[in-house]
Amino acid sequence: MPQTSHAELPAPSLVPSQQDPVTSALAALIDAVDAACTDAGPDPRIVAALQTAAAQHGLLTPEQRVPQAGCYARHLLYSDPRGRFTIVSIVWGPGQFSPTHGHHTWCAYAVHQNTLEETLYAWDQASGTARPARLQARPAGYGCFARAGLDQIHRLGNSGAEPAISVHVYGVERDRVCTHVNRVVQVG
Repeated sequence: MPQTSHAELPAPSLVPSQQDPVTSALAALIDAVDAACTDAGPDPRIVAALQTAAAQHGLLTPEQRVPQAGCYARHLLYSDPRGRFTIVSIVWGPGQFSPTHGHHTWCAYAVHQNTLEETLYAWDQASGTARPARLQARPAGYGCFARAGLDQIHRLGNSGAEPAISVHVYGVERDRVCTHVNRVVQVG
C-alpha cells in the first residue's frame, strides 16, 4: 500500500483573494477552463489555455505575485461556483519546493515567471515508493496536465535566486485545495 497523505509538507495556506479585479487574461483563462470541464471530465486543452494566460504580463495583480517566507505561497485566483475547479498562482521563493507527490485529482500548471525545477519520478509498486527518473528545467511558458493517481509523480520548485511563479488549475473546489490535491509519497 502506498504511503500517502492528504496533507502537504510543508503546508502552505491558500491566500484568499482580497477582491482583486479579474484581469482580462485571467477572465479568458477562466472561460477556457470552464469550457474544457466537460461532463466526460477535464480536457487537456486546459494546458493550452494556461500557456496562453501565462504568457500575458498582466495576468496577475501585484498582490497575487507576493512570495512568503518558509513555504511557497498559493494565491487564490478563481473558484468555480459549481466546485469543478480552482485556479491559483503559486509564488516560489528561492529554494522553495513542493513535497514529492502524485495527485488526488486532475491538475495542470504553466510557468508564468522565471524557471522552475521539476523532478519526475516512477512509482515502484513493490517497494511502495517513488524512484527519481529525471530532472527537468521548466522555463516560462512550459505547461502540463496530470490525471489523478501515481502515473505522474513529481517534485516542483525554485532552485533559482529570484522568485518564480506558476499558475495551476486543480479539479477540486476551493476549500479542498490544501488537502485534496497532492498525494504525498515516500521516495525510495
